[in-house]
Amino acid sequence: MKLILLLAAVLVVGLLVTQQLNKGKEANAEQAAEMGADKLPKVPTNPGDVPKFEDDMKKFMEDEAARQAEMIDQATQ
Repeated sequence: MKLILLLAAVLVVGLLVTQQLNKGKEANAEQAAEMGADKLPKVPTNPGDVPKFEDDMKKFMEDEAARQAEMIDQATQ
């Protein structure tokens, strides 16, 4: 009887862990969609492209910060 209860408890814990892991994948996809992952700068493959990537990344971060500040302003009004 104890073995059956132990197996049932392990099954329940396994199901809960599986559900939590699946929710994490969905949340990451939603966060990427909100963030506009398609606007991310391309990662350079050549060492000479690194300065351009740095400029692109700075611009992206500034644009994203401005967008988030605008969203916060809209939410607080």
